[in-house]
Amino acid sequence: MDAELVAEASTRVTIDYIGGRLVTEVHCEPAAAGSEALVGTRASSGFRTALDQAAPHLSADGTLLGLLLDEVPVVTLISGSAIARLSGKRPRNAVMPPVDVCVGWKAGGEMDVSHREGRFTLVGVGPSGPELADATDPLSWHAMPHLPPGSIRRRRRLDVVPGPQPGVVTVEGLFRDTFREADGSQKVIHEYAVSATVDLATGTIRSASATPHVLPGPDCPAAAASATRLVGQRLAGLRDTLRADLTGPTTCTHLTDQFRALADIHALIPLLPR
Repeated sequence: MDAELVAEASTRVTIDYIGGRLVTEVHCEPAAAGSEALVGTRASSGFRTALDQAAPHLSADGTLLGLLLDEVPVVTLISGSAIARLSGKRPRNAVMPPVDVCVGWKAGGEMDVSHREGRFTLVGVGPSGPELADATDPLSWHAMPHLPPGSIRRRRRLDVVPGPQPGVVTVEGLFRDTFREADGSQKVIHEYAVSATVDLATGTIRSASATPHVLPGPDCPAAAASATRLVGQRLAGLRDTLRADLTGPTTCTHLTDQFRALADIHALIPLLPR
């Protein structure tokens, strides 16, 4: 069966990064009612709550726009490392993540100790990554503009396929964050793959696993074990569950973001061949 494009969307969010990380412009294609209310909100903490209040249908309906806008806080977070990666130095007055926010920044971990001792905490500058696109499949990834030096890009994939038995689907996901160096090369900052099976009758996650590929700190891979905590969770309300329960020094904020996308597979399941 030949693949076909069934939907596409794009967003452009402009942020005053120095001036409190406030959103100054939101453009959605196709247009999204309520998205204009996001102007003036912070692009970091509180953005997702503001999104749920301004345009609840975007997440509830599993839309592409909802997924794209859901990325704004974490992309804002990782983009802050661009200055450090370009200069090789920690910016003055840089705000480091709070201790125990994730396993990479756990108390007594390598990154925490490095920071307290005044050493550069950006432990992993990242390797060069293999090309993700499949040259034989023009729809394997959407077209993307050139990434200029000093910029960061997040790429995310979510595939839903028939499962090992009737009434079950298998979900395969991957995300990669890359940084374009001054010489034009691209370095991978984060990369995780996840896999899950979902019972269609109950909307419940039956199995879940995570495979770390590239992470910035030596303690980070331990967060992969948190994937098992998704087993038994229902897709309905999954984002709220993750926000409340999958936090702290045994988890990874970026991995949890990948799990958040599982809540939207209900929009893909009807497209599966019968």
